[in-house]
Amino acid sequence: MLTRCCDFPLDEVPAGANDRDGSENGEELQLLLSEPALGQPESLPFSGLVVDATGPDAAHAGASRGRVLVVDDDGAFAQTCARMLEASGYRVRIANDGQSASRLAIREHFDAIVSDINLPDQNGIQVLQDIRKTDADMPIILVTGQPDLDTARAAVEWGAISYLLKPVSAAQLERELDRALHRRRTTSQMHIVEDQEKEQEGMSERFSRALGRLWMAFQPIVSWSRKSIVGYEAVMQSTEPSLPTSANLLNAAQKLSQIGVLGQRVRSQVATIMSSGCPSQTMFVGLQPEELLDESLYDPCAPLAAFARQICFEITRRPMRAQVPEFRSCMKGLRALGYRIAIGGIGAGNSGLGSLALVEPDAVKLDMSVLRDTRSFLVKRKLIRAMVTLGGDLESSLIATRVDSEDERILFTGFGGDLMQGLRFAEPAFPFPTPRF
Repeated sequence: MLTRCCDFPLDEVPAGANDRDGSENGEELQLLLSEPALGQPESLPFSGLVVDATGPDAAHAGASRGRVLVVDDDGAFAQTCARMLEASGYRVRIANDGQSASRLAIREHFDAIVSDINLPDQNGIQVLQDIRKTDADMPIILVTGQPDLDTARAAVEWGAISYLLKPVSAAQLERELDRALHRRRTTSQMHIVEDQEKEQEGMSERFSRALGRLWMAFQPIVSWSRKSIVGYEAVMQSTEPSLPTSANLLNAAQKLSQIGVLGQRVRSQVATIMSSGCPSQTMFVGLQPEELLDESLYDPCAPLAAFARQICFEITRRPMRAQVPEFRSCMKGLRALGYRIAIGGIGAGNSGLGSLALVEPDAVKLDMSVLRDTRSFLVKRKLIRAMVTLGGDLESSLIATRVDSEDERILFTGFGGDLMQGLRFAEPAFPFPTPRF
């Protein structure tokens, strides 16, 4: 039997296809007629869809190949089309008019749309135009039993991927859908790359502004037993609204591979503040593992080196295994200059107990926030007591951080802890704040 179709993409219309018979200008729209080749399985016509008698390819019965919206007021065609596509591995939704199709396209995600042109409330071109308002890249295949030059031109203008004539063979529709989904994936990937580049460019600009507006706040570290200040932690801040906190700054620096630049700026500002006169207690300065590769960190003439005996670098993230041999060498180099080393964030997931053996720290910081999710008082007591004992065994000072309430202060000191910092005593500020005892 003959299968009548318009089997070409809209951007590859063959010569003569735009001639129309019976129109005012006497042009004739030529339909392509193709006869199945010898040996090709016979096809059975069903309300505009030609379903192969051999049945669907069972290879597609697994994971979904994509979500397709079928739009047609001919319920028999729509249901047959849906069954064929579902058997081929697609997930299908049906709309019987243009307005329903437009609403579904807005509410749900689809990878492609197959729409009849002649619908009861509006034509397929209007559906195409409505969808383009919210999704410029949606692959849309238009199907019609009454080809028309004007609708073909409009389909090209509004970016339909194909213009098919009924009856449509199952193989042809599946082929067009494969092409549509390939284009969809390619376009999506291009948009992702473009968005990433724009985001990277925007973040780079914001990060540059944040560096120019960087300032240092300081939070006191106290001894409860002596009611005195034993040190300060330098906390970077910025007046750049999009990157105001240390967490924001670190996150941006990591994405932009600018950890080294940020660390240099922090150390420079701390050195400037210390040279202009500051308390004589220990100054804790954050240090990311990536910064250990910065040769300026080991320069005895660097601005901060003049205060090395007063500086304790706080490493808040465990280094990668590939950095371990070099990491040990770096620790030795820093200590040779007079710096001390602390491990920060124990218990918060950033640093593990394995870091203790790796660094052999002079001080260990226990993040008290990890205990807030522990309901058992017995477990809290055991954790704190174990950390206090471990700190003593390692001859490392144990400092509880994020001690934000009196209850947390009582919990820590009640089991032998002494050194603390957190909102219970003072917020990070400049100049150096006085803690509340």
